[in-house]
Amino acid sequence: MGRKWDKSYTRVGIMLTVSVCVCMVFYEILKARRGIFAYIGKIFSALAPVIIGIVIAFLLAPIMVHVRRGITFLCCKIKKKAVYDEVYKRTKLPALIITMLFFIGLLAGFLSLVIPSLYTSISDLVQNMPSYLDELENWATKAFAKNPKIQDWILDGINYLKNNVFNLLKDNVMPNLDTIASKVSSGVLLGVKAIMNFFIGTIVAIYLLYGKEKLLAQMKKLIYCVFSRKTANKIMKYFSFANNVFGGFINGKIVDSIIIGFLCFIFTTAVGMKYAVLVSVIVGVTNIIPFFGPFIGAVPGSLLALMDDPMHFVIFIIWIIVLQQFDGNILGPLILGDATGLPSFWVLVSILVGGGLFGVPGMILGVPVFACIYAMIAVFLRDGLAKKELSTDTEDYYRLESIDEETGERKYKEKHEVRSGARRAQRKKLLHDKIHVIEAHKKVKHSNTVSKTEDEDKK
Repeated sequence: MGRKWDKSYTRVGIMLTVSVCVCMVFYEILKARRGIFAYIGKIFSALAPVIIGIVIAFLLAPIMVHVRRGITFLCCKIKKKAVYDEVYKRTKLPALIITMLFFIGLLAGFLSLVIPSLYTSISDLVQNMPSYLDELENWATKAFAKNPKIQDWILDGINYLKNNVFNLLKDNVMPNLDTIASKVSSGVLLGVKAIMNFFIGTIVAIYLLYGKEKLLAQMKKLIYCVFSRKTANKIMKYFSFANNVFGGFINGKIVDSIIIGFLCFIFTTAVGMKYAVLVSVIVGVTNIIPFFGPFIGAVPGSLLALMDDPMHFVIFIIWIIVLQQFDGNILGPLILGDATGLPSFWVLVSILVGGGLFGVPGMILGVPVFACIYAMIAVFLRDGLAKKELSTDTEDYYRLESIDEETGERKYKEKHEVRSGARRAQRKKLLHDKIHVIEAHKKVKHSNTVSKTEDEDKK
């Protein structure tokens, strides 16, 4: 009879074939990545109003809930016989109107305060740029009079800036006015498109806020239709966790950044910095980016402070360090708490990966997204270990060396103190044995000498 075919060979062959196919598909995707990314970019561009609407609705949903509860509470107080649930159903439209009026008023107030100040600061900065460079040149000449090398290096840089500004206007700007005009036109069109997307996104947010309960009910119906009850319950838990993480992190980060920008404005105004509004807006906006935001915002702010007054530059750097320490150790934990539950190392990794793939939005959203992935992996590991009747506590694995395959008994490494004590005891025993050997050798040598002396006396 011929030898039977081993089924394991079939499994290995199938796995190898699938692996080769996956590698080929991945290679083709890498070859066509530009086209794929461009196509994905077009999809995101088309869905930009919807994405903006989802973000606005997500941010305004908690406000609308509180407004709706407040209106319901007041109505029940006025009409004592009113049923809370019935009144709550009728307060959706008034709560939505009040929430949107609050959002539009807040946005209009912020823009009316910031835009004129920003325009004044930027135009003043452009007009006074030559005088700022002259003041910087005078300051460098006096400050580094005893260090001619540093003085020459700074003065050369300032002269380069002066000469290249005029050369840029003469050689690059004037001959290419047509191109610049077309780019400005495209920039204006992009700005108009962004405004239109925001306007349409606001309308989408209104629809989402008004139909939130129905949309959520339809999503739940779809999940329980497609998946088993056990899997659907897990998905519902994941969505609830993601909602808490995103809501807590994004809302908390916005509030934190507004407070930081306001504190920066108070300080820069108090010390007499010329571009207090512009610097504070930059610091507040960049503070939304976790970890790297303070460093990004400090660079343009410090340059503006340096052009205004070198002493302001030093004061601003010290203030930014103090402000960020206050934010990182007191204000941030107070507002955000442990919103993500991510260790510091994974926060850094999520910011780097998110920023590398999606730029600034990726740096902002990378932390909550990675927190959700981290939680899903943690749940998967916990369930897998529980099925194998193993401990889910991380501390039980610190000194784990192996687990017996049959009995399940754990073998741990000895603690450092135990190992050190064992080594000390071993060294002490070796030293004691060595001393004992030396003393024994001395006794033997002494006995030999005595016996030799006695033999000589006898002779």
